[in-house]
Amino acid sequence: MQTVNPSTASQSKADNLRSGRSRRPRSSYRCETRIKRYRYLLAGISILFLLIYMFTWFYLARKSAESEQALLKLLIQEKTLGTVNSELETVRNERDALVQGRIPGLLPLTYDETISIHNEHIRNITFTLVNNGKQETYEYRLVMHNETLSVIHPMVEILLFNDIGVQIGLAQVEHANGSTGTGRSALDPGEVRSYTAAINPIRNEEPRYFLLAVSEADRAVSADKLREHLGNVISP
Repeated sequence: MQTVNPSTASQSKADNLRSGRSRRPRSSYRCETRIKRYRYLLAGISILFLLIYMFTWFYLARKSAESEQALLKLLIQEKTLGTVNSELETVRNERDALVQGRIPGLLPLTYDETISIHNEHIRNITFTLVNNGKQETYEYRLVMHNETLSVIHPMVEILLFNDIGVQIGLAQVEHANGSTGTGRSALDPGEVRSYTAAINPIRNEEPRYFLLAVSEADRAVSADKLREHLGNVISP
């Protein structure tokens, strides 16, 4: 039977105890190191997200300020434009009143719009601007009617004026340009007839007003007589 020396057993037990103690500190050190790394990584990610958030906030704030400034400028420009348009409309109305006051019967000219005429022989007139390359031609479509019980022989001259009331165009309504194609000057009771033709320009300017000189064959009023009656205000 083998006997164990008490001193040897005690020495071995002490060695095992020291070995176990030395393993535990190493394992604890590794765990703490790993935790510190995770903490540093988490802190770095947090700082990165914070920087991204701050950059995004500053960018959006700057864009918002720029948008507000642009919107404010746009509102100011719209208000200014509205004021200018209102003043321009007032000036145009005053000019129209002044020019039409100088020439009785003068009417504003609009294109591609049927203009009703309060006349016993004229129902309406329509003006059209035709572009032939670089040349512009002004055409009219005049509708005449006879609501009387007698045969009439109406004669019509169309005079065009610029924005200050100077005559720039003239057209004599010819019976050959009538819709019936007969060339008859007479309108029977209840008859309606339209005439279409171009207007001869006197000046190369855009017309703004027009005037209809309407009469019957036995009481014709030519442009010369109309000019004399108006005191030469329709000619330069």
